[in-house]
Amino acid sequence: METLTNGKTEMKAGKKFRLTVKSAEEAVRVIRDKLGDNARVLSVRQVGGEGLKRFISSPKLEVIAEIPPEGEEQAILDSNPEIDSIETPTQEVAGTSVVENKSGDELSSEPGSEADDTKESTENESDSFKILSKAGFDSQLLSDIKSWSNWKNMSELSLAETLKEITIGLSDRYRSLNSSPVEDKIALIGAPGVGKTTTLCKFLAHDVFMNKKTPNVLKIENGVPNPDDALRIFCEVVGVTLYRESNKVPECTGDSPLYLDFPGLSLGRMDDWTKAKQTLDDLQVRTRVLVLNSAYDKQVLKRTITAGQNIGATHIALSHFDEITDSTKLWPLLLRNNLSPLCICNGQNVTGDFSTNVLNQMIARTFPEELYARGFSTYRNI
Repeated sequence: METLTNGKTEMKAGKKFRLTVKSAEEAVRVIRDKLGDNARVLSVRQVGGEGLKRFISSPKLEVIAEIPPEGEEQAILDSNPEIDSIETPTQEVAGTSVVENKSGDELSSEPGSEADDTKESTENESDSFKILSKAGFDSQLLSDIKSWSNWKNMSELSLAETLKEITIGLSDRYRSLNSSPVEDKIALIGAPGVGKTTTLCKFLAHDVFMNKKTPNVLKIENGVPNPDDALRIFCEVVGVTLYRESNKVPECTGDSPLYLDFPGLSLGRMDDWTKAKQTLDDLQVRTRVLVLNSAYDKQVLKRTITAGQNIGATHIALSHFDEITDSTKLWPLLLRNNLSPLCICNGQNVTGDFSTNVLNQMIARTFPEELYARGFSTYRNI
């Protein structure tokens, strides 16, 4: 691929070029200026952003043009109905790129351009749910929304108003969840690699620096190796005592809670989960936090939640939240499983990126912040 400059373009017969422009009129002008009057248009498609952001920024047009082989009938560019049928976006797009495909084969996207096969949007404002589905909204979430009592009215609203009603509906349903209390003994459980130890360190840092508490940690093995090197060093730095034997742990209080760190429990070894449940029961631990890696596949998350429910999990902690590409998949998991969302963790920084305001984090990640900054006005012209 070669990006063409404003200089002369080699007018070799049979060459194909891709132009990314803001409007049909600009495509006509650029093709004539760079490729000449004999160039013909092979295809036009509308491209935009990913997910809901495609509705915030104006779309662009990707035009494939060709210098026809000698002797073929030349197309009249400005009468091409394929271009005339495209609605011209109103927001200016900085710069116009024209890329040559030297091989003459099927053209691929240049770096920085959209790779999805976004079709020209023909939906009207009553097709909000179709638009959300194409934007990547989780199918289970959309199915749940369609079961809401006000769905019939929502389906007749504009996209902006639909998004507002969805935000209100999700917030109301989240706030109606039963909130299990967090007691003085808190166990963190989960599959290997979900970020359980990092999440525990974030809890400890939050308690020490923000809540001014003096927590303790009990390392549990349960027949599975559970090394403590990294955790032990972190505990020494923040002034937390790490124990290996339950009979040596001091009495727990509200100001001195006890965190229990379990080894990773494999979904392929359910006996490990059963042993963990027995240990939790023996130690009278009622706050059982299931740590989920937000970036994992939805089916894996569902299996983990089922395993967690079998050992009496009471809360959910979401790790690796900054790595997710689809936050909408998490809503059904939070709203349908009777587990209290406890916190959201981002990144590997063990002393930060920790929030107990799960609702705000979910809303902000599900809907682009530009949506609220513009008061939904952007969506009214879709």
